Amino acid sequence: MNPKENGKRLRELRLARGISAAALADEIGVTESAVFFYEAGERTPRDDKKVAIAKFFGVPVAEIFFVDDATNSCKRPTNGGEKQ
Repeated sequence: MNPKENGKRLRELRLARGISAAALADEIGVTESAVFFYEAGERTPRDDKKVAIAKFFGVPVAEIFFVDDATNSCKRPTNGGEKQ
C-alpha cells in the first residue's frame, strides 16, 4: 500500500467524476484540507473514512486503497499474520 499512489487514485477518481474536494469533504465528514492531504499521500484516512469515500463513489474500498502498484491489481490487507 503506497499512500502517494492511493492519493493519486483518489484524486483521479474525484476529478473524473467532477466532484470538488469540498463536496467530498462534506459528504464524508472531514475538512477540505484533509481531502487534499489524502490526495497528496500525506495522510491516510481512517477505515471509516475509507468506507465513506468508497461508498460515495460507488466503488470497492480495495479499488482505491489496496491496489498493488506493481501488478495494478487489488491486494487484500493482511490480518496481522493471524490464521483464519
